[in-house]
Amino acid sequence: MVHFSLSALASILALTPVINAVAVPVEPFSFEKWIDGKISNPNGTHLTADEAYEAYMATRLDVDAGSLSKRATCNVHDKVAPAADAARAIDYLASIGNQDCKVKVTQRFSTWGNAEISGNGRGGATVPWVSKCNDIARAAGKVMDTCWRADGTVQGSEYAWGNGNIAVHVQRKGTTTVMD
Repeated sequence: MVHFSLSALASILALTPVINAVAVPVEPFSFEKWIDGKISNPNGTHLTADEAYEAYMATRLDVDAGSLSKRATCNVHDKVAPAADAARAIDYLASIGNQDCKVKVTQRFSTWGNAEISGNGRGGATVPWVSKCNDIARAAGKVMDTCWRADGTVQGSEYAWGNGNIAVHVQRKGTTTVMD
């Protein structure tokens, strides 16, 4: 026969909230949501690029591996950029907000450290395709969320938010041949 003392039972019951708290899933950090927040409230309190990088690393879970949501195109070529540098380049684009980012053929929008955010215009336009730099930053944020590699690097592309005429690329600095 098993006998529990009152103090042992109290100890077991005291641990119950802790056990339940551990089971609550943590929502992974999203670079796309981080940029959306900065765009919707530029004067609000937001994470710095370094803090965003750390938040992503702390909550990095592949909870939506089976999701059918739209994903950026990820590349595994030798053009990978350090993810921390890419986060800073994206942060810069978000900081210039509603400024126009234009591209005819290829354009470098932002560089930081060994990362760059660049774009290609669809079909060799005679006049530049235009998106707000915020929308370029949102697309780059989706690349960060989707294409982050286990070694802390990232490379990929996504169309500018709301504009299928500009393909936005996150890659290693110096790998874009700018023709515009």
